[in-house]
Amino acid sequence: MEISAFSAKLALRFELLLRHIMCARFSLTSPIEAIRKLFGFPQSFNLSAAYNIAPSDQILAVRKSKNSDQVINEAFRAQWGLIPPWAEGSNFGTKLINARIETVEEKPSFKDAFKSKRCLIPANGYFEWKTDDNGQKQPYFIHLKHQQLFAFAGLWEEWISPEGLLKESCTIITCPANKTIEPIHHRMPLTVTRNFYDDWLNGKDANSVPDQKHQESFEFYPVSKAVGNVRADGPNLIAEIQLEKTWKQGNLF
Repeated sequence: MEISAFSAKLALRFELLLRHIMCARFSLTSPIEAIRKLFGFPQSFNLSAAYNIAPSDQILAVRKSKNSDQVINEAFRAQWGLIPPWAEGSNFGTKLINARIETVEEKPSFKDAFKSKRCLIPANGYFEWKTDDNGQKQPYFIHLKHQQLFAFAGLWEEWISPEGLLKESCTIITCPANKTIEPIHHRMPLTVTRNFYDDWLNGKDANSVPDQKHQESFEFYPVSKAVGNVRADGPNLIAEIQLEKTWKQGNLF
């Protein structure tokens, strides 16, 4: 009973968080072989399609290997929500699912990772909520043409628990929205095109931040509000819906 109450409280917290931050949900539905081919890592493992990835979930990320004489891309699992090495507890990560590109070099939570712990986070799309004229929040699925696989720019970190256990975590970097996304939200995730992967992963300063020509171009459509429930999953969450037209009644006099 206590576990169920805690889960419900945590779900509510995430639903409240997504009203104030972006990118708070995304999907990864491509098969593992397609992901391996795009990101060039050698590992192969079972990976189920995930349509509603939420903060604190274990997500797939790609970095440069630190355990080999030959530098290669390496896939790894990390908690979404960065935990700095100096954090007192793992709950710190719930505050850091996103990092603003404008301040990432200065913030104590991110500046070390920005210099040495870059990663790519595979995705097929992400969700954003727009407030309509009636004050209702409508989710949209934002994706590449044909929902192709792409990469968020991310950072990762290592944290040691009081019991001595290693925990890896990551965050998605955000930037000001472009003209396409701006009608929905004023910010968007920073993305990296394939020909800039190595520049980002090997970078140590702002010179390696992808400019507009090295970022992806998105399109979007409205989806079911069911995606607002962190426990929901399935292809229905990314299915396009038709919005009903609503009319606001003005004052007659």
